[in-house]
Formats: sequence, structure tokens, C-alpha cells
Amino acid sequence: MKKIIFPLILTTFLLSACVGKKFQKPEVDLPETTQEQTSQTDEKEFAAVEKEEWWHIFQDIVLDKFEEEALKYNYDLKSAMAKVEQAKANLAVDRSSLYPTINLYGKVADSKSNRRMHYDWGMDSGRFSVGISASYELDLWGKYWRSSQSSKASFLSTKADYDAVKLTLTATVAEVYFQYMAYGAELEIAKTTLISREESYNVYCKKFEKGVINELDLRRVESEMESVRAQVYSVEQSLKQVETSLSILIGRSPKRMMEESLDKGNKMDDSLQIPKIPKSVPSDLISRRPDIKASEYTLKSYNAEVGAAKAYLFPSISLTGDAGFASYELEDLFKEDSDTWSYSGEILWPIFSGGKNMKTYQAKKAVYAQALASYNETIQTAFKEVLDAINNYSLGENVLEAKQKEAIALRRSYELALKREKAGLIELLDVLDVERTLLSAEQELVSARKDQLNAVVDICKALGGGWTEDGFEK
Repeated sequence: MKKIIFPLILTTFLLSACVGKKFQKPEVDLPETTQEQTSQTDEKEFAAVEKEEWWHIFQDIVLDKFEEEALKYNYDLKSAMAKVEQAKANLAVDRSSLYPTINLYGKVADSKSNRRMHYDWGMDSGRFSVGISASYELDLWGKYWRSSQSSKASFLSTKADYDAVKLTLTATVAEVYFQYMAYGAELEIAKTTLISREESYNVYCKKFEKGVINELDLRRVESEMESVRAQVYSVEQSLKQVETSLSILIGRSPKRMMEESLDKGNKMDDSLQIPKIPKSVPSDLISRRPDIKASEYTLKSYNAEVGAAKAYLFPSISLTGDAGFASYELEDLFKEDSDTWSYSGEILWPIFSGGKNMKTYQAKKAVYAQALASYNETIQTAFKEVLDAINNYSLGENVLEAKQKEAIALRRSYELALKREKAGLIELLDVLDVERTLLSAEQELVSARKDQLNAVVDICKALGGGWTEDGFEK
């Protein structure tokens, strides 16, 4: 038997290296940068964003506070962390297959002989026994090892998914916060305009009472006033909705949502400083995005599953053994002549299963092919998002500059119109026309500032937020 077993074991060890392929990261045709070559100035500017808490570049302590609350209390993030813990536990379960199974057993047996009318306390076998049993399947083909590697890659993919949820959450908090700021600025502009319209209406009411103007002019001024009043209410409504949305993101309890108002941050006016972002982005930064990491680890997991499925096509060798004590009498259980031991080996070679193992192997290969296509698409999408974010930021600068010049010109026009109206050169209705245009321009300027802030958020999000080398591979 030894002449058969040992050559077979040696042969299987030599052949086991052929089962499954070692994972190799797919090659992707990446540019050196997304646009132009990165200059030294660009690299210095990136230093301000190359950290995990990327939102500090906005220098807004209220935003910093909201981000901290979101990371601590947001329920989506807590759910993602629970998935990480689940994957970690699954990894430990799969790794346990690599080790022997050891059990402690004890047995008390009793039997009644058909030939006797009393209990026989020791007939053919030991009445009392205690010992340790062990079983182990030799992982010659890497079946359990590759399953463990698959679980490890799946665990790392889940951790990367957690980072993706975290990045999306912090980016969304920033975007909703900037919308909150924008509505606050629009509300202030609308209220200021409403005060001006109410003053104009009061003036016209007095003129109408004195018979200086007709009712048509009075009602036109009144309609302009009520139009702005409706706008104030509309912006207030939008502001309240954004406030509750932001409260949900940062994990506020229902009680705090009802009883506390959110803090106000920097004003979205001419004093607002929008961070500068370089026009080109090194491609190696993009490769650190959590969604790309997750896709790569998923691909690695499926590659290991292919190897594990292939291993089921080959024989398995199981070893079992036990050692302990057995005796007919309890007081004799641990005497020297009561010790027992046994061992055995078993070879199981799958011959026919209706093609189940082969089809499983082919199915795993097809899943890997799908994951490979998804991986390449993820990288493709990542570059698209980066390029779109950079273009939006670059073009947004031009839009913002134009809107600033428009607002400056209209403010000057409004000042001149007021002087001409006081001098009796034009009617108040003409002033209201200029004021209406100014209101629209100032609101559009606020929107342009918000869009530019969001463009910065989009760039940080597209680049993976904070991108350090610490983490998943270690």
C-alpha cells in the first residue's frame, strides 16, 4: 500500500501547480496625464488635495463639522461597515478549511443482552471511552486555498466599496451644503429686493391717493412686489427641504431635526474663495479610486474561484485519526493498558457527476470574463468623470467671470436708474424693470458660484478623494 500511496501523493503535489492561474492585474492603456503634462505648479496644488479629508480645501468650519457628523452618524455608512464585518467573518470561515478539524469526545454506552435478563456492563466493547479525534483533507490542488484567496479578495473589495460609499457620502454632503448656502444667498437677495419693492409700492399708494398716478400703474407696481414675495416663499420652501436633506445625510436624529436649525457657513458672495484646481491630472491618482480598487479585487476573487472550481475535477485525499482511553469500568479508564489509537486515509476521485464539476468550472470562467469587462469599463468611466469634472471647472470659471461682470454692470445700471427716477427723468416702472433684471442676474451669479464649488467637489470625487497607499494591500 505504501508503494502506491506515496508516489500518488508526490505526483499530486507536482501537478497541483498546474491547477488555476495566478492572478495578474490586467493591463490598461493609460495616458501619462489626462490632458497636458503636469507641471511642478500643478503638483504643488495637488498637495492641498492629496489627503483623506479633502473637504478642508474649502476652509469652511461648518462644512468640516457636517462632514465629521456624517462620517460618525450616517446610516448608509454604518450599513457599509457592517458589510465589511460580514465579509471579514466569511473570510475567517473559509480560511478554517485550511486547518484540521479536532474534536474532543466522550462516550458512555449501555446494552441489554437477549441471552441474559440483566444489564451486561462490559460485553464486546468498551463501556466508557474518552479521547481526541482529528480529520484533515490534503489541499493538494489548492481547492481550499483558492477559496480562501477568493474570500480575501472579496473582503478587500467590500472594504473598497466602503471607501466608495464614504467618498460618495462626503461629496454629497458638500454638494448639498453648497446648495444650502446658495438658497440662503438667494433668499437674502430676494428679501432685499422685496423691501425695495414694498417701499416703491408705498410711494405709489400715496401718489394714487393724491391722484398723481392712475390705478393701472399702482397695480403694476403691486404685481412686481407680490412676484418677489412669492419668490421669497419659494426659496424659503426649497431652503427648508435642503436643510432636512442635509440633516439626514449627517445622521441627525428626528428630535434634533425638529428642534435644531443647521448652522450657517461662509456666505456665497463676492468674498467667497473658490479653490483652484490644476488643469491636468496624473493618471496614477485615478487608479487609486475606491471603485477601481473594488472592481480589481472582485476580478481577483473570481480568478481564485476559477482555480477552486478546477480543483474539484481532481481527487481528494482525507486523513482521519483518533487517540484516547477506553475501558469496561470507569475506574480503569485512565490506566496504562486502556489507551487506544487509530488512523486511516481515503482517496476520493470524482468519476461521474453528470458534468456538474466541469460546467461549474466553465461557469466560473464566464463570470471572470464578465468581471474583466466590468473592470475595464470602470476605468473607462473613471477617466470620463475626471475629464468631465475638469472641463466643467474650466468652463465654469468663464461662466462665473461673465456673470460677475453682468452683475456689476446691472448694479451700476440700477444706481443710475434710481438717480434718473429721482430727477424725474424716468418712471418708477422703468426702475423696476432694471431691478427685476438685476435680481435675476444676482441669483444666476449665486448659482454660478455654487456650480463652481460643485465642480471642485466633482474633481475630488473623481480622483478618489484622499488617495494614500495605506490600506487594502497591507
